Amino acid sequence: MAERVVFLDTSGVYAWVNKSDPWHEAMGALPKQEECRLVLTDYVVDEACALFVARKIPHQRRRLFELIDHSRIVNFTWIGPDLFAKAREWMLRYEDQAFSFTDCTSFACMKHLGIREAATTDRHFLTAGFAPLFV
Repeated sequence: MAERVVFLDTSGVYAWVNKSDPWHEAMGALPKQEECRLVLTDYVVDEACALFVARKIPHQRRRLFELIDHSRIVNFTWIGPDLFAKAREWMLRYEDQAFSFTDCTSFACMKHLGIREAATTDRHFLTAGFAPLFV
Protein backbone atom coordinates (compact mmCIF):
# COMPACT_ATOMS: atom_id res chain seq x y z
CA MET A 1 0.00 0.00 0.00
CA ALA A 2 1.30 3.45 -0.92
CA GLU A 3 1.90 6.00 1.78
CA ARG A 4 -0.75 8.72 2.08
CA VAL A 5 0.67 12.14 2.91
CA VAL A 6 -1.72 14.83 4.13
CA PHE A 7 -0.85 18.41 4.98
CA LEU A 8 -2.13 19.44 8.43
CA ASP A 9 -3.54 22.97 8.30
CA THR A 10 -4.63 25.15 11.22
CA SER A 11 -8.29 24.11 11.07
CA GLY A 12 -7.17 20.47 10.99
CA VAL A 13 -5.00 21.07 14.05
CA TYR A 14 -7.94 22.76 15.78
CA ALA A 15 -10.23 19.83 14.95
CA TRP A 16 -7.62 17.30 16.11
CA VAL A 17 -7.10 18.97 19.48
CA ASN A 18 -10.58 20.30 20.24
CA LYS A 19 -13.15 17.59 21.00
CA SER A 20 -16.06 19.99 20.47
CA ASP A 21 -15.08 20.71 16.86
CA PRO A 22 -17.49 19.13 14.33
CA TRP A 23 -14.53 17.67 12.40
CA HIS A 24 -12.81 16.20 15.50
CA GLU A 25 -13.79 12.61 14.78
CA ALA A 26 -12.83 12.75 11.10
CA MET A 27 -9.51 14.43 11.90
CA GLY A 28 -8.80 11.97 14.71
CA ALA A 29 -9.29 9.08 12.28
CA LEU A 30 -6.56 10.30 9.91
CA PRO A 31 -3.57 9.57 12.17
CA LYS A 32 -4.95 6.08 12.81
CA GLN A 33 -4.97 5.13 9.14
CA GLU A 34 -2.25 2.76 8.08
CA GLU A 35 0.40 4.35 5.89
CA CYS A 36 -0.81 7.89 6.61
CA ARG A 37 1.66 10.64 7.39
CA LEU A 38 0.82 14.23 8.37
CA VAL A 39 3.01 17.20 7.47
CA LEU A 40 2.88 20.26 9.71
CA THR A 41 4.83 23.52 9.56
CA ASP A 42 6.04 26.01 12.13
CA TYR A 43 3.74 28.67 10.61
CA VAL A 44 0.69 26.45 11.12
CA VAL A 45 1.69 25.78 14.74
CA ASP A 46 2.05 29.53 15.28
CA GLU A 47 -1.36 30.22 13.76
CA ALA A 48 -3.00 27.39 15.74
CA CYS A 49 -1.56 28.66 19.03
CA ALA A 50 -2.89 32.14 18.26
CA LEU A 51 -6.30 30.64 17.42
CA PHE A 52 -6.43 28.78 20.74
CA VAL A 53 -5.77 32.04 22.58
CA ALA A 54 -8.33 33.96 20.48
CA ARG A 55 -10.97 31.30 21.19
CA LYS A 56 -10.15 31.46 24.91
CA ILE A 57 -8.79 27.92 25.15
CA PRO A 58 -5.05 28.60 25.55
CA HIS A 59 -4.60 25.34 27.48
CA GLN A 60 -5.06 23.52 24.16
CA ARG A 61 -1.59 24.67 23.13
CA ARG A 62 -0.16 22.10 25.55
CA ARG A 63 -2.34 19.39 23.96
CA LEU A 64 -1.09 20.39 20.50
CA PHE A 65 2.54 20.05 21.51
CA GLU A 66 1.83 16.70 23.19
CA LEU A 67 0.23 15.40 19.99
CA ILE A 68 3.16 16.64 17.90
CA ASP A 69 5.75 15.22 20.30
CA HIS A 70 4.12 11.82 20.70
CA SER A 71 2.82 11.17 17.21
CA ARG A 72 4.90 8.89 15.05
CA ILE A 73 3.20 10.09 11.88
CA VAL A 74 3.59 13.86 12.15
CA ASN A 75 6.50 15.22 10.15
CA PHE A 76 7.45 18.76 11.11
CA THR A 77 8.69 21.08 8.36
CA TRP A 78 10.32 24.44 8.97
CA ILE A 79 9.50 27.27 6.57
CA GLY A 80 13.04 28.38 5.84
CA PRO A 81 14.27 30.98 3.35
CA ASP A 82 13.44 28.96 0.21
CA LEU A 83 9.85 28.14 1.16
CA PHE A 84 9.40 31.68 2.49
CA ALA A 85 10.38 33.03 -0.94
CA LYS A 86 7.98 30.61 -2.66
CA ALA A 87 5.19 31.66 -0.26
CA ARG A 88 5.85 35.27 -1.14
CA GLU A 89 5.48 34.37 -4.82
CA TRP A 90 2.14 32.68 -4.08
CA MET A 91 0.90 35.75 -2.21
CA LEU A 92 1.95 38.22 -4.91
CA ARG A 93 0.64 36.02 -7.75
CA TYR A 94 -2.79 35.76 -6.11
CA GLU A 95 -3.24 39.31 -4.82
CA ASP A 96 -6.93 39.09 -5.71
CA GLN A 97 -7.40 36.27 -3.17
CA ALA A 98 -7.74 36.59 0.61
CA PHE A 99 -4.95 34.08 1.27
CA SER A 100 -3.11 34.62 4.53
CA PHE A 101 0.66 34.42 4.43
CA THR A 102 0.41 31.21 6.47
CA ASP A 103 -1.86 29.81 3.73
CA CYS A 104 0.81 30.71 1.19
CA THR A 105 3.57 29.01 3.22
CA SER A 106 1.35 25.93 3.35
CA PHE A 107 0.78 26.00 -0.42
CA ALA A 108 4.51 26.41 -1.04
CA CYS A 109 5.31 23.51 1.30
CA MET A 110 2.66 21.27 -0.25
CA LYS A 111 3.86 22.03 -3.79
CA HIS A 112 7.50 21.46 -2.76
CA LEU A 113 6.70 18.09 -1.15
CA GLY A 114 4.18 17.00 -3.79
CA ILE A 115 1.26 16.87 -1.34
CA ARG A 116 -2.24 17.16 -2.79
CA GLU A 117 -4.53 16.68 0.24
CA ALA A 118 -4.93 19.01 3.21
CA ALA A 119 -6.64 18.33 6.52
CA THR A 120 -8.46 21.64 6.52
CA THR A 121 -11.83 23.35 6.33
CA ASP A 122 -10.25 26.29 4.51
CA ARG A 123 -11.64 26.67 0.97
CA HIS A 124 -8.53 28.66 0.01
CA PHE A 125 -6.78 25.32 -0.45
CA LEU A 126 -9.34 24.41 -3.12
CA THR A 127 -8.87 27.79 -4.82
CA ALA A 128 -5.09 27.18 -4.83
CA GLY A 129 -5.54 23.79 -6.53
CA PHE A 130 -5.32 21.41 -3.58
CA ALA A 131 -7.85 18.98 -2.09
CA PRO A 132 -9.22 20.10 1.31
CA LEU A 133 -10.60 17.10 3.20
CA PHE A 134 -13.14 18.86 5.42
CA VAL A 135 -15.17 21.28 3.28
